[in-house]
Amino acid sequence: MRVKSTFDSASFFVLGDLYMVSDFLKKYQEELISEKIQLKEDMDLLETKIKEESKFLSLLEESNDSYFKEFTPRDVNQKNNEKAQEVRAILNDLNSKMEEKNNKMKFFDARLLEIKNLLNNEVLSFKPSVDNKEDTGIDNNITNNDDIRNSLIAIKNTILLDPYRAKLDLEKLISTF
Repeated sequence: MRVKSTFDSASFFVLGDLYMVSDFLKKYQEELISEKIQLKEDMDLLETKIKEESKFLSLLEESNDSYFKEFTPRDVNQKNNEKAQEVRAILNDLNSKMEEKNNKMKFFDARLLEIKNLLNNEVLSFKPSVDNKEDTGIDNNITNNDDIRNSLIAIKNTILLDPYRAKLDLEKLISTF
């Protein structure tokens, strides 16, 4: 098996474009990672606030549970009840903010996974092709399960970058059986 070494000016520009895209994706990945780190710090701070407010609310509610409450016609701890209502409202607000931050974190995780997959696909596309394979990367003479597995992995890696090519590769793989 010999490696093809045919680089014309068009393929040189394509490789240059691929390197530019790869650099862009790496920079975007770095930005997302730094934003994710900042978000994680914000979430930790928010979590601490939620714990503090929850603890304060439980103390307020505990102080409202006086034993002589049933024997008096007045509301014993009116100020505590008002403060407990305020703390509940604050807790609701903090919990909604935490939910928003969790959704953002999921978004960042999904984007980072997509970028990782794209970068892995580009790394695979930079590898030179082998003489006995066509340009699509699928071997015409698939002989064993390893060849099938490798072909499917190659298709999986190209599906995000070039779905049409991946479809053609998959159809070619299916037609061999």
